Amino acid sequence: MALKVPKEKGEAVRKILLEKGYLDISLKVGRSDKHLLFPVLSEDAENIGCELVEDDFEERALAETDYRSLAHVPGELKELLPTSFDVIGDVGIVKLPEALLPYAKQVGEALRQVTPRLRTVALDKGVKGELRVRDLEVIAGDRSTETTHLEYGNRFLVDPAKVYFNPRLANERRRIASLVKQGEVVVDMFAGVGPFSIMIARYALPSLVVAVDLNPDAVEYLKRNIELNKANRVVPYEGDARQVVFDVPCADRIIMNLPHSALDFFHDALTRLKVQGTIHFYHICERDQAGQVVKDLIADAKGMGVMLKAKRIEELKTYSPSMSVFSVDFVLVDWC
Repeated sequence: MALKVPKEKGEAVRKILLEKGYLDISLKVGRSDKHLLFPVLSEDAENIGCELVEDDFEERALAETDYRSLAHVPGELKELLPTSFDVIGDVGIVKLPEALLPYAKQVGEALRQVTPRLRTVALDKGVKGELRVRDLEVIAGDRSTETTHLEYGNRFLVDPAKVYFNPRLANERRRIASLVKQGEVVVDMFAGVGPFSIMIARYALPSLVVAVDLNPDAVEYLKRNIELNKANRVVPYEGDARQVVFDVPCADRIIMNLPHSALDFFHDALTRLKVQGTIHFYHICERDQAGQVVKDLIADAKGMGVMLKAKRIEELKTYSPSMSVFSVDFVLVDWC
């Protein structure tokens, strides 16, 4: 069966057929002088408003979409191939178990084959140093890992071999931006290349966003991204966030996206938060310990004379078989 569609309506009808599941993608689209003939799976496609006709179609060779089918690794190791990987701009980043390391190049080439937009694939060998930057080894494609990452209409220049960047927090960043009220002072204590700060500056109306990072490479990219996105309300600072927070105005909102060690900075952040202000706190812990961590922080705050309330707790993503990254929204209710 085929749906006979005027060529000028072809793209619009194709999208509708795909959305409704009517289009038979295993067959090639037919063509005449004035019409396209879309192979369809159901007579219901006629309800779109075009004529249903009979026609013969040529089979389409479907592209392989699972890189695991193309990766040249021993059969007994196939089950160890990861089912997911990070994509930052046009750079793919994959973690491999030790048994697959001798076949890293083959894995990288397979990933590029099924994901044409990947210019580079790099092996993630873990984080290194105080700045927790990924130790990356390019295993396929171009040697450069600098890229431009698109997120909710924002463009972020980033080199994941020099600065930390987590592409999986896009929805969380957009959520935080949606909470910011007009005129707020926001402090992003571990800003990196600026994804939280710039998202807030572009989609809310803060009076000021203070973006702090200890990594000079991150701050350089942050400055470039502020200019690239015309996020003029963001003011970059290079330095230790524990010191910088005492050099800038008290905040209505503080972002603490440093899950491995945000606990070490919590008391300093709390002393620079306004009443009814919010701390967005990120922490890695055992899943059954998250509630206790929150209770302990509330108790510590009370010892400082601060009434603190956990308004929201969410498990953001898995970190290990037993641990996850948690997001907590703390509100400073009052000083007691």
